[in-house]
Amino acid sequence: MKAINNSEEKLPLEQLVSKLKDEDIKYSKLSKSLLYIYVVLIGFYAIATLLLFIFERHSNQFYGAICYLVSFIIFAILFRQYYKEYKSVDYSLPTIQMLKQAAYRYKPFQWRLLWLLLVIGIIDAGFTLTVDFHFSFWTTQMFILGVFALAFVIGIIYWRVRYKPLRDNVLHLIKEIES
Repeated sequence: MKAINNSEEKLPLEQLVSKLKDEDIKYSKLSKSLLYIYVVLIGFYAIATLLLFIFERHSNQFYGAICYLVSFIIFAILFRQYYKEYKSVDYSLPTIQMLKQAAYRYKPFQWRLLWLLLVIGIIDAGFTLTVDFHFSFWTTQMFILGVFALAFVIGIIYWRVRYKPLRDNVLHLIKEIES
């Protein structure tokens, strides 16, 4: 389904709810797929970590593998929460309550995303421990943080194009109903 490109275009409630349902289903499926990917990665890194524990217990590779494993577990937990949240959206709630929940779901910055800062730090530690580019520590940090900053910018652009117009419509309807 095509995203709403013009944030000035206001949708009637029925069309907006239909678009929300479609997006919630897509987001639920995406979260489920990513959850499965992370479960596979967790299995792979659990085996790799176990082998490193047996053969190289005190190496940087072992500690880096632990960092990756922990970060993948946190990602899997987050995607499981997202999957459950988007799969179980209740559209039978009173309209204003349902719209407020939708506005929060499509808000780009939520409190639980603070977990991502922890995951970024853990991945950074794992990357720093396992990858040797023969660069200084600070050069490696600038590279890693540059990659994460680029991913952040791409994510915000994607949200702005795909979900902001939908969220703007929801906020507009909330404002209309409350006034």
